[in-house]
Amino acid sequence: MAKSLVVSLIALIIMKDLSNTIIGLSFLTIMAVVATSLTMGKVELNGLFATDWVMSLMVSLTLFVSVLSYLSSVKISRKASFNLMIISISLILVVSFSVSSFLLFFFFFESVLGPLLLLILGWGYQPERLQAGGYMVIYTVFGSLFFLWGVSELYMSGVSSSMSSVGSLVKKMDMSLWWLYMLGFLIKLPMYPFHLWLPKAHVEAPVAGSMLLAGVVLKLGGYGLLRLMMVMQINPSSVSYVSLLTVSLAGGLYAGLACVRQADLKCLVAYSSVAHMSLVLLGVLSNTVLGVVGAVVIMVGHGLCSSGLFSYVNSIYKMSHSRLLVMNKGGLVICPSLALMCFLLSSSNMAAPPSLNLLGEILIFGVGGWMSSGFLFMLGLMSFISACFSLYLYGSCSHGKGLMHSNSLSLSSVCDVFVLVSHWAPLNILFMFMP
Repeated sequence: MAKSLVVSLIALIIMKDLSNTIIGLSFLTIMAVVATSLTMGKVELNGLFATDWVMSLMVSLTLFVSVLSYLSSVKISRKASFNLMIISISLILVVSFSVSSFLLFFFFFESVLGPLLLLILGWGYQPERLQAGGYMVIYTVFGSLFFLWGVSELYMSGVSSSMSSVGSLVKKMDMSLWWLYMLGFLIKLPMYPFHLWLPKAHVEAPVAGSMLLAGVVLKLGGYGLLRLMMVMQINPSSVSYVSLLTVSLAGGLYAGLACVRQADLKCLVAYSSVAHMSLVLLGVLSNTVLGVVGAVVIMVGHGLCSSGLFSYVNSIYKMSHSRLLVMNKGGLVICPSLALMCFLLSSSNMAAPPSLNLLGEILIFGVGGWMSSGFLFMLGLMSFISACFSLYLYGSCSHGKGLMHSNSLSLSSVCDVFVLVSHWAPLNILFMFMP
């Protein structure tokens, strides 16, 4: 199975025909969806790879977003090299979610930076992409060194480095510096105040890079936290635990307020990711069944919604050649189909029913209220601010008088609308199939 997946991915690199490439990637996506429905239990393969429901969801999300990011970039320069970067990122992400060893996970966790950095530097928009790439590499590599230190401590203490044996063969151990070992994942998530690299990377990255970064790469942080929490015993009444959750929720609230004041569409969507990922951190650190399920549901929902919003920003950027809100008004008059998709994705972003984000937030709210009434109050404020900046995005882009010249206007392509619908449909349909 693994060999056939690798061969299929390599074969896609040399394909020159667009239709063949789309068919091949779609086939891989269908394979991942089928695997999700069949592998609901833990299965370990040769001691290197392991599958469970979380891994299956993340792999399916990776391949699905990869297909849509490719479709959003059909007209791009140096197509062969671009295809190589997309396939490389997708392959590394699939292997990262599939490995059963913390050491292998660390290796592929860092390896994804290579093709992602080349994607930003090679197909970015402005000269500032060099600075954005440097920020991303320095932040991520610095934090990951502490994770490598923590994995070494686990191994030297006699605890297995295998993720799949957690719960049966591995006993949890108390680690006084657990918050330091998580630093790499907190940066990748990202958590406030380690989020400064994210808006820079999003602004300078091409649309495919932004979609993969927001849709999948950020989920490596939540996935790593989820696996690391299985081998660590954390005292929920400790000062470091309470401080980490408080700073995370306060930072998410601040990021939501920053969204309302943004003038750049990409920065607005990027800061909304910081706000939503603080909910994931609360669910994972709660170490409860409802918290973990809620965190995974929010990761999947956010991966689809944020990727769709970046695709929408790219669609209107191709018409106005600007990412400023004041230059992209009047969407209902200029292109009603894009305005409709903006409304649907914005409503899903604010957790309006029926969406995966609503289900995830309900579970996180329950866990937060069980942990502390203060956390529940902060979650309520974050939900309100999330609705505010989602409505701000829709109202600013869809209403008002358009400022674009008539000769710069063009109808959105069928491919753009199809990509947006493909983001929104599973985001709301999967809600009905959740147990």
